[in-house]
Amino acid sequence: MADDIKATKREIWQVKQAVKSAEAERAGWQDQYDKLQAIIEAQPNNQEVRVLLPELEAGLAAADATLKPLLEQLAALQAKLPQEPEPAAPKFDPEKHPLLKKTLEKPEPAQPVVFNAGDTCEAQWTDKAWYKAKIQTILGSASNPKYHVRFLEYDDTMTLDRDRIRPLQSKRKREPEAAPAPAAVPAPQTAAVTSTPHVISGPASVNPNAQAAKIELPTENGDMKKRKIPNKKQLEKGVSNWKNWNSKGVGKKLSQKESMFRTGTTVNSRVGFTGSGAGMTETHKRMRYNNKADAEADEEERQRLAKKSFTRHRF
Repeated sequence: MADDIKATKREIWQVKQAVKSAEAERAGWQDQYDKLQAIIEAQPNNQEVRVLLPELEAGLAAADATLKPLLEQLAALQAKLPQEPEPAAPKFDPEKHPLLKKTLEKPEPAQPVVFNAGDTCEAQWTDKAWYKAKIQTILGSASNPKYHVRFLEYDDTMTLDRDRIRPLQSKRKREPEAAPAPAAVPAPQTAAVTSTPHVISGPASVNPNAQAAKIELPTENGDMKKRKIPNKKQLEKGVSNWKNWNSKGVGKKLSQKESMFRTGTTVNSRVGFTGSGAGMTETHKRMRYNNKADAEADEEERQRLAKKSFTRHRF
């Protein structure tokens, strides 16, 4: 049994691949046909374009003839697969309860919608979203129809099952509300009337002491607590203290320390540091180094060592 199901699934996959290639071929014919129709609408007197119209119609008919048996074969193979078991009936039906029977309203069963070629509907694309489409042809059997639709916004075609198309959804927009008429001021009532007969409401109880304290509080624009202004002597004392603090350091001479650095009066003199005991740094003259004196000193040292070695070996 398992091997048969596996073989059936393999055949279904092969047929789906054939259906996919046939749909692609038909989409090519349909695209050319739509472009030709657009040219004819723009140029009705163009006979060269009208000659190509029968060829495209024949191509579309041949593509439909190829696609229809493949879809029927696919439906037959899918019918061979074992059906999923129906869900078990619930043990308790709330509709049969005597207390809930009155409150529950059984919705009316939705009547099946019949689609015809040329109808505009909503079709489900591969991304599971619904888009506006137009039915081109109806394939398959009456019990299991296949709808070949063309998406209006994206100019693409696809063959779908019955559960992947639906009628156009009506947009539910909220109607603008009219401006409310000015309501008359209702007369004071001793007790409020509610829609629930078992709820009794009355006026709110207010603490008279709290209400009196609230009345005694000053308002924002009312009489606030007056600020106490100091007398003249206190103001004069504060001014004198400020003047004394501000006058500190004014006119006071800071002791100027003698710099520890010294320099000469010439342009090329350098800066010296006092207290070190050393004199001013002399500027050396720029002159070429004498390599001849070093060579003569090396020659004298070599002769001295040779003479010393000769005297040692002699004695």
